[in-house]
Amino acid sequence: MKFFNKLKRYYIDHIRPSHEKKVNYLRDKGAVIGEGTRLNCTTTAFGSEPYLIKVGQNCLFAANINLITHDGAIKVLNSLNRFEGKMMDKIGSITIGDNVYIGMGAYIMPNTIIGNDCIIGAGAIVKGNIPEKSVVVGIPGRVVCSIDDYYERCKDKLEWLDGMSVEEKKKYLIQKYRG
Repeated sequence: MKFFNKLKRYYIDHIRPSHEKKVNYLRDKGAVIGEGTRLNCTTTAFGSEPYLIKVGQNCLFAANINLITHDGAIKVLNSLNRFEGKMMDKIGSITIGDNVYIGMGAYIMPNTIIGNDCIIGAGAIVKGNIPEKSVVVGIPGRVVCSIDDYYERCKDKLEWLDGMSVEEKKKYLIQKYRG
């Protein structure tokens, strides 16, 4: 059965990837994922305990993110017999609100709650409670501004590309940025 699950996961992630297939696979493994959420990451991003992860509606996860629900480093303490022969685990859940973007390469650590309407920047390592409408960046991840502040900072730098064909978009952007 393990081999079949690995084969199925590989197929979903690499051969025929789709947001719907990834979400359904993870739901079958116990993850709670809201409608409209898109996963550009692989299903392995949800780790070995996807059933400890709850994701809201209309979220977008970039590639190479990791949702970590356990601390594998506890293995060292187990090897040193710190728990009188018992093999211990250090585990925590992850809850992500509605309308959250998680940037490429970000890590969400155990026992983390991210509020609604948040942006997690690329490469951030996030732990703890993140208030709604926050922008988080860095290592360790910290709130740098609100969604409203972010809007004010970038509103004059946005491109309206919706409705352009791939070729129109390419031509426009090359002309603008390469001259």
